[in-house]
Amino acid sequence: MTDTPPHSEDNPRSASAPAVCATATGEQTEPLSWRYFRPLLVVGIRVPTVGFSEEWTAYLGRVTDFLQETLTTAMVTIWATSPVLALMIYVFLMVYFKALRTLLVVYLVFCFFDPRPYDGVGRRISHIHKLPIWTHVNAYFQPKMVFEEALDPKKKYVFGAHPHGVISYVAQLIAGTTGLGIESHFPGLVVRGVTMPVTFFIPLFRDYVLAMGCLSCDRNSIRRILSNRHKLHQSLLVVVGGADESMLAHEHSADLVLLKRRGFVREAIRAGCDLVPIYNFNENSIYRLVPNHPGTLTHRFEMAVKRVCGFTFLLFYGRNFCFTPFKTQLTSVVGRPIRVKADRDPSAADIAYYHGLYVEELSRIYAKYKPKYAPNDADLRFVA
Repeated sequence: MTDTPPHSEDNPRSASAPAVCATATGEQTEPLSWRYFRPLLVVGIRVPTVGFSEEWTAYLGRVTDFLQETLTTAMVTIWATSPVLALMIYVFLMVYFKALRTLLVVYLVFCFFDPRPYDGVGRRISHIHKLPIWTHVNAYFQPKMVFEEALDPKKKYVFGAHPHGVISYVAQLIAGTTGLGIESHFPGLVVRGVTMPVTFFIPLFRDYVLAMGCLSCDRNSIRRILSNRHKLHQSLLVVVGGADESMLAHEHSADLVLLKRRGFVREAIRAGCDLVPIYNFNENSIYRLVPNHPGTLTHRFEMAVKRVCGFTFLLFYGRNFCFTPFKTQLTSVVGRPIRVKADRDPSAADIAYYHGLYVEELSRIYAKYKPKYAPNDADLRFVA
């Protein structure tokens, strides 16, 4: 087992001791550390690099730490609410910039007919992991990955992520090109996440999702991802529980919709890909769901939307009115690969066999790591 710490930059506190300078009274003081200037420069404030007294150094340290925390929180909020922000920007441009309306309408039509989300390749931009926003996401959530067994970059895998959570943020981090997930630990392994087809109808946001390497979760798209007809050697990451499980994403709960989800197992057998379960501890603590137990008005609303749309609009809240996620440490535990024998036409018995091994391995890693990473969470429960 390897326990991999989160990515971080070199700690400025561990740098060599700074030079000492004298004040007007002859007192020896440290010049202000670069740690205090960098956040200020990020937000556009410039401070002369001169020596300060101990009191001023401590005060400016607190100020710049506050500014850095504020900047990090703002960046994480933007990332977390990007679907809504993208739609708002599109509507704003459509309403207030008449010269762009024709172009925006053409773009919207293109969104509905663009084949790239379904072709198994997409429009991935690998350098997106260099964006500064991932540094802030890393600092905010302190994500960590634990691998029960090393993965082979020459093989293809079907990863199943649990639980769904409100919006599956951890799945976004460990798949694609964030620089924080599976690919960063095993160079050469390409992991493609999948999401609802409706995501690719959201203007502007769809292009970000495609750049991240995500594709549609429909059957044909998944088969193209795992096929050998293109040069890419791709693995698949799917959030198995779907909309049903997202409605169960209450803090400290561990209710999964898995027993009836067998399609991903079938596709793994058809492609000859090993199955790998992943449990994302504290995914359900990122947001808080409004109580939606059966019989409540909230539950009836969510179920009505799901019946009509195939997905639902959850009623939830964050740290503030901007829907900033709650700050919680996220740990993804990657179980041992389940060896799968390829079969283009798997029987129901074969699917049930491998599905049973998958459920068993997922249960094992949850029981093993829950005391360490989520001691207050409930026991794992398969509700459907």
